[in-house]
Amino acid sequence: MTKVVDMQDQLQKRKEKELLEKYRGRVETVQKMIQCSSCHFRCAMCGIHVEGHGPGKSPSGLTFCEGCRLEFEEYQNVSRGRKKPDVFWHNAEWLNVWSSWLSYRRAVAAFMNSREFRLLMEELKGD
Repeated sequence: MTKVVDMQDQLQKRKEKELLEKYRGRVETVQKMIQCSSCHFRCAMCGIHVEGHGPGKSPSGLTFCEGCRLEFEEYQNVSRGRKKPDVFWHNAEWLNVWSSWLSYRRAVAAFMNSREFRLLMEELKGD
C-alpha cells in the first residue's frame, strides 16, 4: 500500500514526452537560440567571434567585441543624459535600436528563468 502510483502525474509525464517528440525540431530551435544568444565567445550584439583574450564582459555581464562595446558605452552615456552623441549617426533611431535590443535581451533572460523553460531543459537532459 505504500507504493501508490499517481496516475495523473504519470499521464502528464507521458503527455509531455509525446509533445517533446512531436515538436523535437522546434524544441531544438529554441535551445539553439538560447545557447547562441548567451554564448560568451560571440559578441552579444553583432555575433562576431570574440577571442578568449578579447574585450570580455561589460559591467552588464554581456560579451562585446571592441566596436560594439564602444557603441554600447556611448548608448549608455547618451541615453542617461551624461553626454551628447559623439557622432552624427547616434540619433533617435540609433537609441531605439539599442533600447529594443536590450528589451530583447531582458525578454530572453526572463524566458530562460521561466518555470516552463527550466522544465523543458530538465526533460531534454532526461532523454
